[in-house]
Amino acid sequence: MILGFILEQGFLRAIVSFVTMQFQLCTMFFTFSLGTRTHYFGRTILHGGARYQATGRGFIVRHIKFSESYRLYARSHFAKGMEVVLLLVVHLAYGFSTGAFSYILLTISSWFLAISWLFAPYLFNPSGFEWQKTVEDFRDWTNWLLYRGGIGVKGEESWEAWWDEELAHVRTLGGRLMETILSLRFCIFQYGILYKLHL
Repeated sequence: MILGFILEQGFLRAIVSFVTMQFQLCTMFFTFSLGTRTHYFGRTILHGGARYQATGRGFIVRHIKFSESYRLYARSHFAKGMEVVLLLVVHLAYGFSTGAFSYILLTISSWFLAISWLFAPYLFNPSGFEWQKTVEDFRDWTNWLLYRGGIGVKGEESWEAWWDEELAHVRTLGGRLMETILSLRFCIFQYGILYKLHL
């Protein structure tokens, strides 16, 4: 990107543009949006069923409630972001012994990826840090969690209905098989820890 800017704008303007983009958190937004694309591309390749995933945003920028952000990004970003954080912490605890500076240099991009996936929906949400909106979001989220699912209840109304919608791709034999194969990464990870600890 820097080289492209240098060719288009010259060296000094390219550096200024790059620094400005970093202050605007453009890199974090790009990382987050790329995570959305890769999740749905991968899911479509593995399970089929391509469909339009509406984000609910029109032309007017408005505050998105926490429960809606959670529904949209829990499986695609939050779970994977927490998995990356867990891997980095375990790597620090069990797999790294050459020094803190080396660890930071080797893992800074992974930490950036995890932080982008976990916090970008809230950083780019208008009025996301306003106290009254936070209280309303928490109340809405707890109502969403406590409302029972049932016949005709949509995922926007109930956590249980949302979870059933999210696991619809696992109801087939092929979907279960693919999810099982993908979940084997946890067994390999655990074997790596035990091997490193000589257990």
